Amino acid sequence: MKKLFIICILFLGLATPGLARDFIVEFIEENYKEIQAQFSYTPLIYHSLQVNTSAGPKILILTGNDYNYRKWLRYYIAQDKKFITKIPDERLDEFISAKAYTIDVTSLHPFNGEKWKKGDLTTSDQTTIEGDNHILIVDPNEKRTHLIQIIVKKMGYQATIFKTGKQALDSFKLQPEKFKMVIIHHTISGMPSGELTKQVLKLSHTIPVIIDTGYKNQNMENEFISKFSGFRSVHIKPVILRNLQKTIEILIKKNA
Repeated sequence: MKKLFIICILFLGLATPGLARDFIVEFIEENYKEIQAQFSYTPLIYHSLQVNTSAGPKILILTGNDYNYRKWLRYYIAQDKKFITKIPDERLDEFISAKAYTIDVTSLHPFNGEKWKKGDLTTSDQTTIEGDNHILIVDPNEKRTHLIQIIVKKMGYQATIFKTGKQALDSFKLQPEKFKMVIIHHTISGMPSGELTKQVLKLSHTIPVIIDTGYKNQNMENEFISKFSGFRSVHIKPVILRNLQKTIEILIKKNA
């Protein structure tokens, strides 16, 4: 009788609706696109994550209307590659067998236990960039970036400027789809310019990157050429202001 009672409890536990199982997920790549809906201020969002799980590689198609949670989660994933996804027991077989799985964005949680509080605007809100027509400029020299910014704005692009490689990478990781091009000066701090270039290309394989070597700096040019000779989207040259508009037009058009 005692054995029968235990079996009944186990059976009821398995059949209880509303239970969910946590899976530790490792982030590989993100695809994110916003399209402004006609007659609406709310963007249409197409968002998926390529991940590795204990049930094999999968594509998570993220749904849901919690825009602030989505932004916060994207910022977290840009910093940490692991997160937890909650799968309801009734969808467990589907998750295990599927290559692409649709899930509400609020079912994904940081691996470190960090929790989002409604109304609490985190770093992700402060760094969120509106629109998708930006050129990322990474350069410690304010006078030089100001002159580049004038040219970029004249062409109809928005200039997003950072002095250090780490700041620039944190922003780019969160929203690489916002940028048309990256201009990196070889003297940046916080991260070598070559390393920043590699990290940018991991997130966006074809985005044009100019590494500004400065004037008459042949040794620096040769060093970068040896590192990036196999990368067609990396262009190693001094940024000459009178030629910059034409250079930007050619490189962005080539990548379109």
